Amino acid sequence: MKKKSPNFYVKLMTFMIVLSTLPVIVLGIFSYLKSSEVIQNNVAKEKEHSIYQIQTNIEQVLKTVDHSLTHFVSSSQLQETLNEPLAPEQFQLYNHIREELSHLQTFDTGLNDVLLVSLRENWMINNKSLRRLTSEQNKEIHDKYLTLANRSTWVLDKKEDQLFDSKSDAAGSCAFHINLVKQLPLNSVNKTGVSVASIPICKFAGILSQNSELETTVILDEKFQVIGHSDFSNIGKDFSNKDFIKSLLTLDHHSGQYNLEINENDYKVTYRKSVYNNWTYLSLIKISDLNKQSSSIGWFTIYICTFLLILSLTISLVGSNRIYRPVRQLQEVIINKIHHKPTIHPKNEFELIEKQIEHMLEQNSQLEEKVRGQVNQLKQFFMVRLFQGKVSEDELSTKLASFGFNQTYKRLCVFTLQIDTLEGTIFDKKEEDLLLFTINTMIEDLVPSQHRFIPIVMNRTQATLFLNNHESDEKYTYYINQLAQQIQAKVKEELNIPVSIGISLPFSNLVSTYHAYKEGLEALKYTLKFGTESIIFFDNLERATSFYTFFPKQIENELFDAIKVCDKEKVDQILGHFLDSILEKDLNHTQYQISIVRLLNDLIELMQTLGIDLIEMDNKKSLFDHLYELKTFDEVKHWFKSGIIHPLLSKIEERTESQYKNLSDKIIHIIQQDFDQDLTLDSIATKLHYNPNYLSSIFRKEMHISFSEYLGLYRLNMAKQWLMETDMSVKEISEKLKYNNPQNFIRSFRKNEGTTPGKYRELKKAQ
Repeated sequence: MKKKSPNFYVKLMTFMIVLSTLPVIVLGIFSYLKSSEVIQNNVAKEKEHSIYQIQTNIEQVLKTVDHSLTHFVSSSQLQETLNEPLAPEQFQLYNHIREELSHLQTFDTGLNDVLLVSLRENWMINNKSLRRLTSEQNKEIHDKYLTLANRSTWVLDKKEDQLFDSKSDAAGSCAFHINLVKQLPLNSVNKTGVSVASIPICKFAGILSQNSELETTVILDEKFQVIGHSDFSNIGKDFSNKDFIKSLLTLDHHSGQYNLEINENDYKVTYRKSVYNNWTYLSLIKISDLNKQSSSIGWFTIYICTFLLILSLTISLVGSNRIYRPVRQLQEVIINKIHHKPTIHPKNEFELIEKQIEHMLEQNSQLEEKVRGQVNQLKQFFMVRLFQGKVSEDELSTKLASFGFNQTYKRLCVFTLQIDTLEGTIFDKKEEDLLLFTINTMIEDLVPSQHRFIPIVMNRTQATLFLNNHESDEKYTYYINQLAQQIQAKVKEELNIPVSIGISLPFSNLVSTYHAYKEGLEALKYTLKFGTESIIFFDNLERATSFYTFFPKQIENELFDAIKVCDKEKVDQILGHFLDSILEKDLNHTQYQISIVRLLNDLIELMQTLGIDLIEMDNKKSLFDHLYELKTFDEVKHWFKSGIIHPLLSKIEERTESQYKNLSDKIIHIIQQDFDQDLTLDSIATKLHYNPNYLSSIFRKEMHISFSEYLGLYRLNMAKQWLMETDMSVKEISEKLKYNNPQNFIRSFRKNEGTTPGKYRELKKAQ
C-alpha cells in the first residue's frame, strides 16, 4: 500500500502556528490600541447598562399597561358586555365600563386613552364617550386589528390614524402613539371585539433624552419600524434596510455589542433584543469619540511582540512533532499490517485509522453473530441429547452454567405437542414440520425463558421442558393446565389448527428428562380415546388396569358380508357402528390399537380370499405404519373408508361387472346362434356350468330385460327380416322359430307390431 502524505501533520503544524502567532499579533494590536480599548470597554459597559436601563424603564410602562388591560378584558362581566347592545337603558353598565377604563389610566404609565370595541354590536367606548360604529368603521377596525397575527400586539399608529380623538395636551403634541391591541375574547377563536390602550410616544421622550448628545438611541419593533429615536423626526420610519440592521440580523445573542462602519465612520453599536415584545433597543456612538484621548505604546510593543512570536513558533514546531508522534506510529503499524486494499483512499491519517477500526468492528460483529447463532444451535443440540437421554450428570452442571439456563426450580415437567389433523385447514401434510417449528417459536415468545428450556422438534412432535417453583400439587397442576391451555389457544389463534398436549409426571432431576419425554409421548397416544385438542396428563392414565381386548366379531362379519355384495352405504354404516362399539369401551390406547389392527388384519385376509391385491399407499409405507400414525378415531374411520374399504369395493365392483358382462355376452351369442333351436335358460346354464337362477339375475342386471323377453324379441326381429327378405310362409316361420302353432306366432307378432305377419309383409313390399 502506498504511503499517504501526512496531511494531518501539515494541518496540525498550520494550526499550531496560527494558534501561537495569532495571540501574539492580537496582543501587539491590543497593546498598541490599549488606550482606546480601555476607554471602549468602559464605555461599552456603560452603554450596555444605559440601554438596559432604557429597556427596563420602557418595558415597565408597557408591561404595567399590558397586565392592567389583560386583567380588565379577562373579566367575565366584560365578556358579557361585548355581546350587549349598550342601549340607553344600560347606562349603568356603560358607567361601570367607563369607571374601569379610567382606573386603567395612571400617571406613571402615561396611558392617554383606552378604547373598547364590540364589532358584533357595533359600538365603541373610550374615556370620553360611547359611539356607534358604521359598517365602514367596523370593517376598518376589523381589517386593521383583527388581522394581526397575535392576540395581543403593540402597534405604532400616527395621530391621524387613531380610532378616537384625544383631548389630552400631551397626546395632542405627539405625532405618534404606541397602542396595545388585544383581540377579544382572549381565549376564543371567534374574535368579536378589540381593546386598544394608547400611549403617546412623547411619554418616552424623557427616557431617551437621558443619554449624551454624542449617542444615538433607537427603539425598533419586530418589523424594524422606529418606535423611539433620539431624533423624533425618525419615528415611524422603516430601518429594515439600514446597514446596522443587516449586521444585527446575523447575531444570535439577545444582547451585545459590535462595530459598524456608517458613512465612512466607525461606530460602536450596543443592542438588546426584548423577549417581551421582540423590540430591539440600540445605542450607536462613534468609536472616534471613544478614543479621542487614547495613547500608543509604540516600538516597545513591536519588540515584545517579535520576541514572543519567535518563542511561540519554536514551541509550536517542537510541540507539533511530539503530539503527532503517536499518530505516525499508529499509521505505520496499520499500513504494515493491513492485508486488504481499501475501496476508498483515505484523505488523511485519521480517516485511514477510522476505516480500519470500522472494518475491525464489522468483522467483530459478524463473528459475534456467528457465535450467537452457534450458541443457539448448541443449546438446541444439547436439548435434543437431553431428551434422548444422552447427557450425563457430570455434563449437565457444566452445560447448564455455560448456556445460562435457569437452575433455580423445584419441579420440572415435559410438554409433548402434536398436530391432531390438518384436514379442514389451509395447510397440507408436507407443511407439518414447518408448523411444528412455528409452534416452537410461539412457545418461545409466549413463555419467558426463566420458566422453560429451549423448545425443540423431534419425530413429528414438539417438546418443551418447563420448570416452576410451586410446592403444592394443586398449584402445580393448575399452573401446568393453564399453561397448556394458553399454548393451545395461541396455536389456534395464529394457525387455526388443532393440537393435543401430553404432560409428563413432575420430576426434579434433569437426567430424568428422557423418561418424562417418553411419558409425554405415551400420553399423546390416548388422543384415540379423548379426541382432538386434548390436554392429557400421564398421571391420569389408567395404566394399572387388567389387560383384556374387545373385538365385535359379529359386527365385523356383517361388515364383510356388505363388502362382498358391494353395498357401499351399508358398509359405511356398519364400519361406523364397529368403531363406535370399540370406543364405547373403557380401554387404554394399546387395547384400542389391538382391536383396530385386528380389523385391518382381517380386511387383508378378506382381500386375499377374494383374490384382490393389497392396497398400496403413496409413500411406500405399509398399511400398519399408516395406521400407527393416526391420532384420532375420526382419522381412523376416514382412513379405513377412503384408504382401504372404498378402494376394495371399487375393485370388487370392477371384477364383478367384468364377469357379468362376459356371461351376458356368452348368453347373447348362444341366442344368436341357436335361436331356431329349443333354447332354454336351463340348457344354457348346463352348457356354461352355472346355476340357471344365477344366470337369470346376471342377464337381467346387465341387459335390463329377462332372458325369455330377450329371446322373444330376437326371434321377432328374425321373423320380420324373413318376412321382408324371403318368401317363407307364416307357418314355416312359426315352425322355424319353435312356436307350438302358427296362431301363437301370429298372436305374439300382432301384440308387438300391432298387425299380423301377412299384412306386415304386404306393407313392407308396398313400400
